[in-house]
Parts: sequence; structure tokens; C-alpha cells
Amino acid sequence: MPLSATPCVVIAFILTLLAIDPAGAGDAPHLVTLALIDKPWAVRLDVTGFRVHVDGVKPDGRRYLFATDDARSIQLSVTLQAVPGPATEQGCLLHLEHVARATIPATDQGPLRDNRRNLTLLEYVLPATGKAPAEQFHLLACTGKDDVYADIHLSQPLGKGSDPASLRTLLDSLTIVAASAPSSLDHFRAGSAPYLLGKFALAIPHYEQALVLEQANPTLEQTLWQLLIHNLGTAYGRTGRFGRAKATFDYGLSKDPANPMWHYELARTYAGMNDRDRMLQALDSAFFHHRNRQGDKQMPDPRQDGSFGRFMLDPAFRRLAESLMQPAI
Repeated sequence: MPLSATPCVVIAFILTLLAIDPAGAGDAPHLVTLALIDKPWAVRLDVTGFRVHVDGVKPDGRRYLFATDDARSIQLSVTLQAVPGPATEQGCLLHLEHVARATIPATDQGPLRDNRRNLTLLEYVLPATGKAPAEQFHLLACTGKDDVYADIHLSQPLGKGSDPASLRTLLDSLTIVAASAPSSLDHFRAGSAPYLLGKFALAIPHYEQALVLEQANPTLEQTLWQLLIHNLGTAYGRTGRFGRAKATFDYGLSKDPANPMWHYELARTYAGMNDRDRMLQALDSAFFHHRNRQGDKQMPDPRQDGSFGRFMLDPAFRRLAESLMQPAI
């Protein structure tokens, strides 16, 4: 019996990818550290003067950061991507050669090796367009460690105040450091990447670890914590682990007894367990609490919910569902 993940997919995508508190630009030194959750090392870069807009995990599992230096009109992105085999210098070269063939004029120089920084570099200039009225200088850098490639992309409009050399200097701060222990937010992001792709079994271990860490030391904002409970319970249900799904939603309701959607998800879980009476009770509770909460979004229509498919012809379910969907007087 599939539990619906639809209500939170868009929210989960946003919260997986976006930094919760984007770092503001300023004069104080600001180092960012990016790591894949299963690696003991991390990439560190000095982004002093930049505002970090995005710091998270993409649905395909890539670690991603995007930042801008508005004073100098510089854009920076950093991506970490695991690959099936070793990440090599030759792999970086082939990647940047592919970018060069697809992007830059034939007269521009191709990728070069920077042995001092242990990077493969590609520089090119794109002509002005309607969307970009000035020529754009681009600097791409690639390096690899173990089975992970790190790609850095810097760009700046050419003109008054532009300084391509300063973009190259930014790469001097790129270092490999030991990764800190993953936080509950790190595990939440790592679980949400496969969750959004429907790979629920892969999401569960990270969500479980995030919940364990939260129970020991709560750090997630309420919205993220609620989403963690929803996604973990849903992932359990999608993989047929209804007992674990029930325990998860029960735990959530022990902290927030009036949460309508958790009662609704519990009803879905009971439907998967073929427990008709408790399913009806949970469904009734969901709509009861929804009516008592101001500003909550519309509840799903259980008559259109495939989670209750085996009960669609059950007279008690039909009567309850019809009554619940009647407009309030």
C-alpha cells in the first residue's frame, strides 16, 4: 500500500537544497566546508565577501554550493560528485575538454594543468548577449580525491572593476581538510536526495540517523523536524515496513498531538496494515484536528486516495469519508 509523498515533495526539495540561514557578505573571514556524508574529508574554500545562497544536496546526491560577491559581480558554484571509479586528473581533463567543445570559441585555449594548486583549469570568455550585456569571464577548476570530483565555477562580467586574476586567487584557498561529524541536518539532506527520487530504502538510514541525533540534541527548525517525521514515516510505508511507519508517526504525535497530517498518515499506515477500525479512528482524528487548526491547507480526499483502495467499497469507510468531505456549516 503506497503512502503518498506528494504533499511534501516541493518543500523537501527546497529544504534539501537551500541553506537554512544564508551567510551574509562581510569583511570577517568566512570559510565554507563541503563534504559528502560518507567521506572522512571535506573541501574548504574561503568565501569572504560572498553571500551563500545555496548550500545543500541536490536530488541526485551531488553536494552543491552557490554564492555571489555582489560588490564585484562574481558568481561562485562548487559541486562534489561521487563516481563509480577513481576520480583522476585525466577525468578532470576529459570533463573540461567536453565543456570546452560545447561552450567556448574554437580560438580559445583549452584546459590547462595547474600543478601548484593540483587543479585542472579552463578559462574562457562568452560574448555579450541580451541577458548578459557584458562579456563574461569564466574560470572552471576540477580536482579529484578518492571517487569524488570537485568542480569550481567562477564567473564575472568583463569591464570596469573586473579582475580575472582575483578569481584565480580565490582558488589558492581551496584545501582538503578532515570532515566534521555529520549533523542531523546533514543526514536529513542526504536522506532527502534519494527520497525525492523515490529511492525510499536508501533514504531511510539517513533519516533514521537524523532522528537519533535530534532525539539526543534537537537542532532542526520545527519545519524541518516535521518534514523529517513525515518523510521517514512515508519511506517506511513505501517499503512495506508499516510497524516502523506507525512508530514514527506515533512518536511525532507524542510531540504534536494535534498534527492533522500525521493522523492522516497514520490512517494510511493502518490501511496498509489492514487494520480497519484504527484506520477509521485515525482518519476521523485527522479531520477533527484539521477543523480546529486555523490556516491549515485542505486535507486530501480519502475517497480519491489509493492508500485506502482496499476499503473503497467498505460501507463504514464510505460513510465516514463522505461525512468528512462535507463542507463545514
